[in-house]
Amino acid sequence: MDLGSTMDLFVTSLEIAGISAPSDRPIDGVSLMPILTEKRIARDHLFHWRGNKLMAVRYGAYKAHFYSEGELDWNSPALQQYSPPLLYQVEHDPSELYPVGHEDPNYEQMMEKIKKLASDHLSDLDYGMPQMNICDRHVALWRPDLSAPKSKPYNCCQDPCSTW
Repeated sequence: MDLGSTMDLFVTSLEIAGISAPSDRPIDGVSLMPILTEKRIARDHLFHWRGNKLMAVRYGAYKAHFYSEGELDWNSPALQQYSPPLLYQVEHDPSELYPVGHEDPNYEQMMEKIKKLASDHLSDLDYGMPQMNICDRHVALWRPDLSAPKSKPYNCCQDPCSTW
């Protein structure tokens, strides 16, 4: 299964148009042209971020969750951390309902690779200024299936690396 992200559409569109990507800033996307034209994989891993938090890493057929959104009833924590991380074989379990057991030999093997990818990514990361850093986490984490929170959103970003 090939991995892609909406951030790849920018780079892919540039390549189709014959335009070089800007060199004055990091570009996270990769061109999907190898998948479209040569039937080869463009990438084997993908990082899943929520704000300034690396929530999960997809590597091949596996996805490890370090954090997830908690139940947003406005009284429970917005983030739930998993230690050890949850690992899913997403090609067989696309809904991510059945985590790979910690005793499974694939768990340690895949987590070693995924943790290395995450560590390398984080050590090379240059945090940018969030474009939608909302101070009120109830507004920032709202989604359509929730009732509207009683709050007033405002941008309060002082430190781009800060978290809630």
